[in-house]
Amino acid sequence: MDYLTPPPLSPGDTIGVMAPSSRIDASDLENGAEVLRRKGYKVFLHPQCHEKLHQSAGTNEQKRDALHDLVTNPEIKAVFFATGGNRALHILDLLDYDLIRKHPKIYMGFSDNTALLNAITAKTGIVTYHGPTVKRLVKNPQVDFNLSLLAGHKKEIPMTCAKILREGNAKGTLIGGNLSLFQYLVESGEIPNPNGAILFLEDIAEEYSRIDRDFCYLRRCGLLDEIGGLVLGQFSDMRDSGTPFGFTFEDIIEEHTSGLNIPILVNAPFGHAEDLYVLPVGQRAELKNGSLILM
Repeated sequence: MDYLTPPPLSPGDTIGVMAPSSRIDASDLENGAEVLRRKGYKVFLHPQCHEKLHQSAGTNEQKRDALHDLVTNPEIKAVFFATGGNRALHILDLLDYDLIRKHPKIYMGFSDNTALLNAITAKTGIVTYHGPTVKRLVKNPQVDFNLSLLAGHKKEIPMTCAKILREGNAKGTLIGGNLSLFQYLVESGEIPNPNGAILFLEDIAEEYSRIDRDFCYLRRCGLLDEIGGLVLGQFSDMRDSGTPFGFTFEDIIEEHTSGLNIPILVNAPFGHAEDLYVLPVGQRAELKNGSLILM
């Protein structure tokens, strides 16, 4: 299946911001918005961004309504999610995917926002963008590159710091995001077609044993047997269990991909650490000799 690339984002366009996950401090929201203004974009902060319900940015219904507001507003050319955290999964069943399909535009975020990115692409056929939230923009070294990619000017994602764990080439649709969130989408069938896909994953502050279980699930459910390539970003702040787990991250990956004839990269420049290049969910790409080229 070919997915639809939304219209590009250009300086002067208006970016709408809503918070689908945890609440965000007003200062973090404004500081991120100011980065975009300095780059020449207009920014509309939906009032829902200021809602607070315990850790959440308001109720599920407030989040749904905010997203639908931005979807139908013709002035809004892109929707950037305010921050990650928790509870984006809760609004998936409330969204009007037919409405979203009728108004294709850019959606960008990462971490907990993985739920929205993959579900929107899977259910509407629109490419979404795994990249910095508004809060993250103030500490995103790749901000200029990422905005240029959203404008349609970049076709190769730099992978110079990545390690080639297994050689090979692959062409396929990019799918993925945060491992902890992505696995739940696999269970519910809310991911783009994984057949021959290039799967990219990252995570933060998880125990090695949890990462091991997650990859064991992806292998046992058949997903890893379907994909054509695997790109692993930053698995930062990894933790050990009470009794030392013993297996390293690469041990875990080697075990669960044993026998798979696919290229594998690790330590790619995206995730919760400093680097975060945009990766378009649903766009075809080529993984070749350690390079990732958008098609």
